[in-house]
Amino acid sequence: MSSGDSLRLRVQLTKEGTARYLSHTEFQRNLMLAARRAGLPLAYSEGHRPKMKISLSPPLPIGVTSEGELVDFALDSYLSGAEAAKRLDEVLPPGISVVNARLLGAGSRPVGKLIDTAVYVAFLPGAAGGEGEWKNAVEQFLRSDTVEFERVQPRRTRKVDLWPGVHSLEASADEGGGVAVRMVLDDADAGHGLRQAAGRDAAPPRECGPAACRAGAGRRRQLARGKGSPDGSVYAARGAAALADGRGTEEAGCMTASWGCSSL
Repeated sequence: MSSGDSLRLRVQLTKEGTARYLSHTEFQRNLMLAARRAGLPLAYSEGHRPKMKISLSPPLPIGVTSEGELVDFALDSYLSGAEAAKRLDEVLPPGISVVNARLLGAGSRPVGKLIDTAVYVAFLPGAAGGEGEWKNAVEQFLRSDTVEFERVQPRRTRKVDLWPGVHSLEASADEGGGVAVRMVLDDADAGHGLRQAAGRDAAPPRECGPAACRAGAGRRRQLARGKGSPDGSVYAARGAAALADGRGTEEAGCMTASWGCSSL
């Protein structure tokens, strides 16, 4: 089978336990090693240094776990999804396991180009504020025209407007006695979230990249639990941008996360 006719194997994986501390690059390398050990009929690029053809869902913040990480492997010959899942599960490291796998046609788009939303659910303890406080914060956020967030980077600090990229934001009581804050965020161009829903003009493209603007909400087919960083101020801008960035303590709360796709 030629490289242009490669089949695509789409695998849904968990990332739990100690695996949640793997960086995106380390996670990808573990998957590549496991695919080789599993003996999958992998397709490689051409040239002097052939590379495995692989595409992953966007990076999760370190410390956040997931039940729905997605990865596409290009294959140069047929292998059923069930057989691929069985082989991979036997060689994947602890904390990473296969949920399901299916074979797609050669013309299918890679998962990295399909994802357009991110959904996070932050589970917050009672010490971070009651349900009423968080609902008030959500209402305040939704009534706002702009919500600025200061993004600190090694070489510069800049302010970005979080509001245009938020599709929905809601708070509800959690079974554990705390509060669950669910956020659906834009993972593509700005202006497709609340502005569009409210009938307002779309905002210009955001300065922040998808990973930064995704750092606070939660779940498509992925469910992640990890560290949150509520600062107790129940300020919706923090809830929409920083609850899932991996900072804080385990007692501060936990996070579920996942991606939304225009088509899977």
